[in-house]
Amino acid sequence: MNHFEMRSSERTLSWRITQVGFVSLMCCGIFPHNTQQESSQQCQIIPGSMSLPVLEKKGDITLGGLFSLHDMVEEHSVSYTSAPPPTQCTRFNFRTFRWMQTMIFAIEEINRDGRLLPNITLGYKIYDSCSTPHQALRAAMELMGTEKSSVQSKETCHGNIPAVIGDGGSTQSLVVARFLGVFHMPQVSYFSSCACLSDKKEFPAFLRTMPSDFFQVDALVQLVKHFGWSWVGVIAGDDDYGRGGANIFADKVRTLGACVALHEIIPKNRAPAAVSSIVSKIRSSGARVVLVFAVEQDAAALFDEALREDLTGIQWLASEAWSTAAVLSSPKKYHQILQGSMGFAIRQTHIPGLQDFLLRLNPAGADVPENPFLKPFWEEVFQCSLGLTTNGQEHTDERKPPCSGSEELGNVTNIYSDVSQLRISYNVYKAVYAIAHALHAIRSCVKGDPHCPDPDNIQPWQLLHHIKQVTFVNSFGDEIKFDENGDPAAMYDLVNWQLAANGGMEITTVGTFDEMSGKQELQIQEQNIIWNGNRTKVGTNLKFCWLCACSVSGVACDSSCLGTLVSVQQHLSPRNPESNQTQLSYLLP
Repeated sequence: MNHFEMRSSERTLSWRITQVGFVSLMCCGIFPHNTQQESSQQCQIIPGSMSLPVLEKKGDITLGGLFSLHDMVEEHSVSYTSAPPPTQCTRFNFRTFRWMQTMIFAIEEINRDGRLLPNITLGYKIYDSCSTPHQALRAAMELMGTEKSSVQSKETCHGNIPAVIGDGGSTQSLVVARFLGVFHMPQVSYFSSCACLSDKKEFPAFLRTMPSDFFQVDALVQLVKHFGWSWVGVIAGDDDYGRGGANIFADKVRTLGACVALHEIIPKNRAPAAVSSIVSKIRSSGARVVLVFAVEQDAAALFDEALREDLTGIQWLASEAWSTAAVLSSPKKYHQILQGSMGFAIRQTHIPGLQDFLLRLNPAGADVPENPFLKPFWEEVFQCSLGLTTNGQEHTDERKPPCSGSEELGNVTNIYSDVSQLRISYNVYKAVYAIAHALHAIRSCVKGDPHCPDPDNIQPWQLLHHIKQVTFVNSFGDEIKFDENGDPAAMYDLVNWQLAANGGMEITTVGTFDEMSGKQELQIQEQNIIWNGNRTKVGTNLKFCWLCACSVSGVACDSSCLGTLVSVQQHLSPRNPESNQTQLSYLLP
């Protein structure tokens, strides 16, 4: 079910994508089989097109991957008198790079396992979507082979990509899902949680190992109800994830009889003046409980401004996108305002061998394929210039000292190598295994059975069917399956940000939410919660009551609670002035 409307620009983009797809794509077989025609066919880049950087390792079956390895794209003015410059992606993201490495780790683990897909080697083809829809779309098109043509014919060349893992952001996945859905190409996302993606009429080939925000919002609303908060602020990022989740939350909170103290949007460009205005509105609203439904980059912009303006005493509620983000929990500058924050996070686990795999990465390694993403990562970690050769030319950054290439990742501490909160990384791991189990089921089919697809000429829509039907228990004891909307079961940890004895911030589990558990979905260990201000009990300044309801016919007041007036809301009816009402919100002493 689609829980909020898509913007018209997205619908226009979807239509253009569909046009491109029908003109340029044809589905082809996935499993390896050779013909004389295929072996003689050669492909080259269509003149005028610009290939994106890709991390690729060939296999019998190649899985596509989309990861936002950079947070931003530099915008260039286009003159239309010359070819536009290549896209420049900036602000490398260590956390997402770990997710990408987890996909490679899972693929290599499967290749070593003689029981799953025996005699079949999985490969990968991974692109950086740079946190932008148009870059994600270009990457998806390259995965489908739309920017290549045959040397010997005018036909489009196609690879053997059976499925795509990604993207992370909901806005990117919306664009990619519309494109791939036209051809029933399976897409399994590890982080896109927008409730809108559960709509199978609009996104027929989209699945995910990340629960829908519909359930996350339900958990947040139950949290608000549990503690009796009736005056809650809502701040959202200006994207499908933020707007969609915040809108559902605001609607559900109102059904409880609680009120939304303010509902503001962090603009895409995170303009300082706009963010400052939001902080001022939080302060003037009197809200002491504020939900921030946004990605970590938007949340960081808000909290940076809150620090500048000395906004303290707020009990922050975190959406899943930043509830365990080390980029916010690690810097000590945020501790004074974010200590005590609470939010929901998907279940975590420990993946044996992953950290060793992450730390083995080295530009001098013989087993490392040509990796265009390794250079920006290495230079960012060690603040040096890694001279790499392209077309016989060496590229270095003279502003930084040269890297030796023998630096050790184990000697530095950063988000990439931190495996203490493997939540989204685990989602990536599960996505790879879900596809592998579906492929294995097809390979196990009896040849000649009319209900089994030809394992040597499987079509994407056939693989999609098997992914939807997949059910297995992984090595960690978790059952992996999808419901009719392509969603997993929603299970969350309620996490609380607590100051540790060493001065760091610990993300502590203080409860759980499980949609499958029946009426008692939310379980909270209140005695383990540390609130904002390092308090062990929820303060009365977090509770509000409605004292008076006033109309032209009189005033009805409940004298059982007295406090400081913090808000006046008028509800006017032009047609019936007798029904005009003013609600007064009071803060308990």
